[in-house]
Amino acid sequence: MKKLLTGLLFIPHLLTAQKVINVEYPSEGNIVLSEKISFPKIKSGYTLWLPKEAQKGVIVFFDGYRDTINKTPMIDLALKNQLAILFVTTDNPAEFLFQESKMKELEGYIYEAINKNNIPKENILYCGMSLAGTRALKLTAFSQMSQSKYKLTPKAIAICDAPLDMVRNYHECKKASDLNLNPIGATESEWVASYIRSSLKGTPEEVLNAYINYSPFCYTAENGGNAKAFKNIYLRCYTEPDVNWWIENRGRDYYGMNAIDLAALVNQLKILGGKKAELITTTGKGFREDGSRHPHSWGIVDEKELIEWFIGLPADKKTP
Repeated sequence: MKKLLTGLLFIPHLLTAQKVINVEYPSEGNIVLSEKISFPKIKSGYTLWLPKEAQKGVIVFFDGYRDTINKTPMIDLALKNQLAILFVTTDNPAEFLFQESKMKELEGYIYEAINKNNIPKENILYCGMSLAGTRALKLTAFSQMSQSKYKLTPKAIAICDAPLDMVRNYHECKKASDLNLNPIGATESEWVASYIRSSLKGTPEEVLNAYINYSPFCYTAENGGNAKAFKNIYLRCYTEPDVNWWIENRGRDYYGMNAIDLAALVNQLKILGGKKAELITTTGKGFREDGSRHPHSWGIVDEKELIEWFIGLPADKKTP
C-alpha cells in the first residue's frame, strides 16, 4: 500500500491569494530504460493550484515533475483567469503510459483533485510538451474506453511537439542511435528505442498491432489508428518545424521530427470530418529556459493566447 504524504500550503502572491494542495506517494527503486540507462523513481501524485475566486475550470499538465513553487509562468496566467492548474505524475518521469494501471492512476489523481475542490468537469484542458503531450492524448483516448472508471474526457487539448506515431518514432530513434552523429541525440534515441521495444514486446515488424494500438496516432494504420478518439475534442498541436536546425544539430530530417506526426494527425481528423483540430507552426520561437536555441521547446507556445482560446471555447464540447 502506498504511503500518502499530503500538504496544504497558503502562499502569498502579488495578485491574489493562492492555495496549493500537494498529494504525493514516495517511491523506491529505479526505472530501467535500457541496459545502459536507469534513474530513481520520483514521487507520484498531484499538485493543485487554486485561485482565490471560484474556479471556472482546470488546466492539467502531464510533465515529469510537479510545480510546487510557482516556477511555471502559466500558473499565474491561469489563476488570473479563475482557472485551477493541476500537475499529475506517476513514479516514472519518462512515463509512456504503456500500462493500463498507470492510466488509471493518473485518471484517479485528476478525478480526486477536481471532485474534492468543486472544479467543473466539463471545462478541462489537457496540456503537454513532448512525451507529456503523448500522455495527454493517451489518457484522453483511455477516458473513452470501458476500462475508464471516471470518463474524464477533456474539453480541449494542447500538445507541443509530441511523438505520436510509435512506428515512425521507433524506427527514427533506432536510426539515430545506430548513426550516433550527436551524443545527446544518440543517447536519448537509444533508450527510447530500447524502452519502446521492451515495453511493446518487440519491434514494429514483429508486433505491429501492439504499436498501432499503443500510438495515439499511426500514419500507416487505417484512419490513423486511434485518431478518431480526438475527433470531437478541441485540439491544438504546436510545433516549430525547423528542419535545418535538426539537420545541423541532430542529423535528422523531416522523418525524424515530431512535427510530421502532429501535421498528419490534424489532417487525418479533418479527413474524418472533425472541425476542432488545428496545427500551429512557429518560426524562431523555440528556446530552452537557459536561453539556448531548440525548436523542441514549450517556449513556442503563446501561453496567454492559449488560455484566451480555451476560455473562449463554446460550452458544448460535442460536435453539432
